[in-house]
Amino acid sequence: MYWSSSSAHLGVVAGALLLLAIPAAAREPRALRLRFPRLAVPAAASTEACVLLRLPAEKPFDLVNWEIRTRTTGAGMGTLHFLVYLYTGEHVGDFSTGTEKIVPSRGCLDLGPVDRDRRELIASGTGGRSRAALPKGVALPLSPAPGAPGSAPDSIGILLDGNWSNNGSRTGFASARVVLRRAAPHAVRRLAKPILERGAEIALEVPPNEGRVKSTEESTAAYNVAHPALPPLRDGWGAGDACMLMVTGHMHKRGRFFGVDLIGTDGAVHNPPGGFPNRFEQGRTHLFGSPDYTDPGALKLSPRLLHAGETLHYACWDDNGVTTTFRLGCEETPGVPPGLPGSPAKPCFFAGPVSSDCPASDAQYLGRTFTGACVSANLVAGATPDDEACALAGWYFDAVPGAPAGSECDVTALPALH
Repeated sequence: MYWSSSSAHLGVVAGALLLLAIPAAAREPRALRLRFPRLAVPAAASTEACVLLRLPAEKPFDLVNWEIRTRTTGAGMGTLHFLVYLYTGEHVGDFSTGTEKIVPSRGCLDLGPVDRDRRELIASGTGGRSRAALPKGVALPLSPAPGAPGSAPDSIGILLDGNWSNNGSRTGFASARVVLRRAAPHAVRRLAKPILERGAEIALEVPPNEGRVKSTEESTAAYNVAHPALPPLRDGWGAGDACMLMVTGHMHKRGRFFGVDLIGTDGAVHNPPGGFPNRFEQGRTHLFGSPDYTDPGALKLSPRLLHAGETLHYACWDDNGVTTTFRLGCEETPGVPPGLPGSPAKPCFFAGPVSSDCPASDAQYLGRTFTGACVSANLVAGATPDDEACALAGWYFDAVPGAPAGSECDVTALPALH
């Protein structure tokens, strides 16, 4: 692995967010030192909480290694995960409303701007001290984002996501510190690039009366049959000769499983033996899989070459009312579940023939009218936590052209970028 690790309600929050090693006069700090404030976790409870950070910056911060230290106090306290995300959207100005506040949220779906799903996992730990570094000569750029679409990038957006459990009989406490270190001058030869492939969301659709978990493979196949004149959706990613650093997934709360397959140049599946088992298709395994939207996990590679013509195929298995609650929406046509791919249902919160959430019209849903009823809706992709997401994420860098076999991902002989 290229990254090696070592080792329900919100309680009282003590302490304040601290951004260290970012003096006002320093344009390019050598390190970003971030602190997740002290958090109280009630007895016999699990708490996942999130913090948004907006770090003023005009240039990318070229990350080469990181360290996470989590601290717990109290018998029975444990760290389930601690995740650090880079925000890659266009609304970092909205971070100001949540900065320095701890917000309880499963999967951190309830805070941030409208494009909150545009985030990339950059570091993770499971308790104690976790450290990791990128391959020599490779840096992961933490690029500033604009405060609003069309404005100049001015801040790096960071999301901290901590999940702690307390099996004890008394309130426990948790906190964390994160150190992100910059590359030395003239040491960077390749910059990592983000993977954020969302094609599977185009056709994602799970009716409320199916009574089963449904995969995006099924919905994509149906879409391709229904649109023969369009280029078929492949729900896959490839980038020529690419050195993969990490692969992970992103789902919302009704996503029950995320799987990734390696597709060879022959179009066949080439997953390694003993892969990750699919929890819904007996006997099927994957290159990578994740059964938890709140802790997506990651396949960390050392790195691994993805040859031109090879692709990563991915899919999500989504649940609309089997083991999760139904997606509710404002009815538009009597007897027809609202919500279609590309046009999610207007959310409502209590099912019934008359709902205050469902007036006849809504300025945010121009051209749509409602019967007044709140009913079970189709589950489709969308930005709200009630809608679903299915994205392949991760990082890679371009292979060295003409390098001997087995050395395509060794960039140490390349000239420095800057």
